[in-house]
Amino acid sequence: MGAVLTIPNLLTGLRLALAPIFLWLYVKGDVPRAVGAFALAAATDLLDGLAARALDQRSRLGAILDPIADKVLSACALFALAARGRLPMWLPVLDASRDVAQLAGAAWLYAAGRYVPVAPTRIGKYATFGLAVTALLALAVDFGAPAARMAPWIAAAGLVAAQCVAVSWVQYFRYFLGGVRGEAAPEP
Repeated sequence: MGAVLTIPNLLTGLRLALAPIFLWLYVKGDVPRAVGAFALAAATDLLDGLAARALDQRSRLGAILDPIADKVLSACALFALAARGRLPMWLPVLDASRDVAQLAGAAWLYAAGRYVPVAPTRIGKYATFGLAVTALLALAVDFGAPAARMAPWIAAAGLVAAQCVAVSWVQYFRYFLGGVRGEAAPEP
């Protein structure tokens, strides 16, 4: 694990900065620029991982910041879309409640001097991808895609993403319980 100021960490920082910019632009009604900010932020998620591996610039900070940046971008997009009626409010609430529970569990483990796993699970990565697809499908309505035609696709993607969120919540809770018992977390 290396330095703090690396290309992957800068890309992750860019994603963190773009998330509230997307939210502000979308709420303001500047949908084209909001979608551009979202697309650029989503692209940094792919690029930071590729850069970390290609440049051998993995860092503990990057391992912590990457999932936080994913969660911030996801929350901004999902709550903005739910506020405009593009998604049901239960979806961002489900996602955010899992994230808050993870954060609380990690803080408790850290305070207790226990091992805090930071790597996302495979199903957690699927949840992130599914939520991004759901958000993009919902955003397509703002670009003229017929809402009635998009509704089944948005619903299907949202339900698959929600299932992944629920399963990952159970996985992370099991990791937390293992941490309480002093067990190492299994490989993600």
